[in-house]
Amino acid sequence: MRIIITTRFYRNGQTTHVTDLCTELMRQGHQVLLIMTDLHDPTYSRWLRKARISFITTSNQAKAVRYCSKWFAGPHIIHNHSSHTMALAKTLSSQLHIPTITTVHYLDFELMRSLPSQDAVILISDEMEEVLGTFGTPTYVVENGVPLPLLHRKAWRQQALFLAQVTPDKEDNFRRMTECLLSWDWKVHSAGNWKHKGVVQYGWVNRIYPLLAQSDLVLGTGRAVREAMIAGKPAWVLGTYSDGLVTSSNVEHLRKTNFSGRSSKQRFEASDAALHLKNPVPSILQALGSWGRRYAEQHFSIEDMTRKLIAIYEECISKCSRDTVR
Repeated sequence: MRIIITTRFYRNGQTTHVTDLCTELMRQGHQVLLIMTDLHDPTYSRWLRKARISFITTSNQAKAVRYCSKWFAGPHIIHNHSSHTMALAKTLSSQLHIPTITTVHYLDFELMRSLPSQDAVILISDEMEEVLGTFGTPTYVVENGVPLPLLHRKAWRQQALFLAQVTPDKEDNFRRMTECLLSWDWKVHSAGNWKHKGVVQYGWVNRIYPLLAQSDLVLGTGRAVREAMIAGKPAWVLGTYSDGLVTSSNVEHLRKTNFSGRSSKQRFEASDAALHLKNPVPSILQALGSWGRRYAEQHFSIEDMTRKLIAIYEECISKCSRDTVR
């Protein structure tokens, strides 16, 4: 199958999700062209070439059509991941006579009114389905999957990693958690835009697993939690809200909101964190990480996610072919 993936370049987990999907589609034998607009980062462009992901960066609809017609002839479907590239995807769909689908990554997805024009819509959590409903077009829930890294066992270092892009509504929770961790003698690192005195800050990191391997606790939401679990690390759901540690007793509940913190909608409380993190017991947190790895292997496989998406692609292509015959 020949698949066009469209998205805008973001310095967050959504971009990582898209490139991981491209890689897995190729691994499963499909051909992929990534159209990533607003990509003005030479380092990231080099990484895409090293990963052998074919990509173009134009947002000009006519140029994209010409490129696809000449160099990616005969595509079967377009999978869009951003409201900023919906118009581009729709033009390509019309000009190339192929179906287009969109994955909605956030509840506040812009251009929600345009989703009924898609051949299918993919939502990433049960919460989205409950809140957004359907769109007069086939709608599916497909949770995000993450690659399975090799486990690297290491000695306990009492090191925490904030894995997040922080917005103003998250800052108070992040500040208060950071101050607690530092006062409890944790080493605190940040992969993303969170900055605070005493925190080692790396900026946005595309390949996060080496940093995860050196961590004993991961704080964030959404994809960050899934990546922590698949890496065998305990995860604390912290964003605008704080849902606390992910455990076997709450994981099903927290999954429904994609580990966003919206399950409880509670602010961070130092007393809650102190129960687990003020005088941490390494064996308990390491056991929690091992459980998380086993759970993630069963439920967050990128291979399974991609197979589900391929089945949706095939259904849309088949329907488009039937409609064309009529």
